Amino acid sequence: MANYTPEKKALEQAKKQQATSTRGWWIKTGLMLALVVLSVVLLFTLGDYLTGEDTPQLSVGELLSAIDYPLFALLLGVVAFYIFVESSKYAYMLKVYTGKFRFRIAVKTMFIGKYYDGITPLSTGGQPFQILYLHKKEIPGGAADVIPVARYVVSIFFLSVLSAVLLALTPRYVPQDNVNSAMLILSWVSLGINILFPLTLILFSLFPRPCEKFILWIVYWLHKFHIVKRRYHNSVKFVREMREYSDCLKQFWKQLYKFIPLMLLCITECLLFVSLPFFVVIAIANVQPSVELWMQIACLVIISRYTSLLVPTPGNTGAMELAGSLVFVTVAGIGPVLGWTVLVWRFFTYYGYILSGIGINIFEIIRGAVRTRRARKSLG
Repeated sequence: MANYTPEKKALEQAKKQQATSTRGWWIKTGLMLALVVLSVVLLFTLGDYLTGEDTPQLSVGELLSAIDYPLFALLLGVVAFYIFVESSKYAYMLKVYTGKFRFRIAVKTMFIGKYYDGITPLSTGGQPFQILYLHKKEIPGGAADVIPVARYVVSIFFLSVLSAVLLALTPRYVPQDNVNSAMLILSWVSLGINILFPLTLILFSLFPRPCEKFILWIVYWLHKFHIVKRRYHNSVKFVREMREYSDCLKQFWKQLYKFIPLMLLCITECLLFVSLPFFVVIAIANVQPSVELWMQIACLVIISRYTSLLVPTPGNTGAMELAGSLVFVTVAGIGPVLGWTVLVWRFFTYYGYILSGIGINIFEIIRGAVRTRRARKSLG
C-alpha cells in the first residue's frame, strides 16, 4: 500500500470511469445498429408492398447489372463534394477566428456533428459535442462556442427557406393523392416547429429580456400541465443555455460581413442535400435526367425529411425510410429499385456518417487505453 500514490489512485479512478463510459457507448452503439438493420428490413418489405408483385425489388446481382457506373461515379463525386462543402464551413470559420483553416480539424468536427445528430432524437446532439471537441483541440473558448452554433443557425435558415419554396412547389411536381397530401400538410407543420429553435435564438440575441420572460412563461405553463418537472431548475437551465447561445450569435452579428462565404457555402450545401437522391435515381434506376425530375425529387426529399422529423427516433431511423419509400414510389420507373434507391440515399446521408462516427470513437477508445497503459507504466 505504500506504493499506492495519489497519482496511481487518480489513474485507477480515471480507468474505471473510462471503462464505464466505454461500456455504455458499446451498448448504445449496438442498439443503434440493431435499429438500422430493422429499418433496412422494413425498407425492402415496404418496397415490395408498395410496388406490388408485378414489380419485385431487384436482387443484388440484378442491381449490379442495372447500375449505370459512369453516373454512379458522378454520384460518388457529388457525395465527396458535399462532404468537402460541409467541412469547408467549419474550416472557413476556423480561419476567421484563429487565422488558420485547420481543415483536418474541420473535417473531424463535421463528422462528429453528423454522428451525434444521427444518434440523438430530433438531431439535437451535434453542437454540444462539436463545442467539446473544439475545446479539446485548444481552439479559443469564444471561437469553439460560436463556430458550431453560427454554422447551425445559418444552415438551418437557408435550408428552411429552400424547404418552404420546394413545399410550395410540391403540388406542381408531385402527383397528389391522399398519402402525399397528408404528408405535405405534416411537412408544413414540421417545418414550422423546427424553425422555432433557431428563430428563438435569433430573437433572444436581439431582445434578451422579453425572450427570457417568454421562456419563463412557457416553463410555468408546462409545469402547470405536469409536462415539465422542477420548474425552477428547468427555468434556470433554459435561460442559461439561451444566454450562452445568444452570446455566440452576438459575436456572429458583429462580424456578419466576414461570413458571406459561409452563407454561400450553406446555400451550396442545401442544394447538394436535395440533389443527392436525384443522382442516386439516375445512377441506379436508369431514369432519364431532366430539370423536372430534379424538381420532383427535391420536393420529395423535403417531404421525407420534415415528415420523419416528427418521429423522435435517433437520426429519424425508420421514419425516414418509411417516408422516403412512400413518396419516392411516385417517381416513374423507380419501382424495381425503390428499396435500393432509399437505401443508397440513406447510406450517403446517414448510415455512412454513423459508421464513420463509430470508427472515430473506436479509435479514440483505443488511443485512450494506450495512453492510460503508458501512464501506468511511467508510474511504475
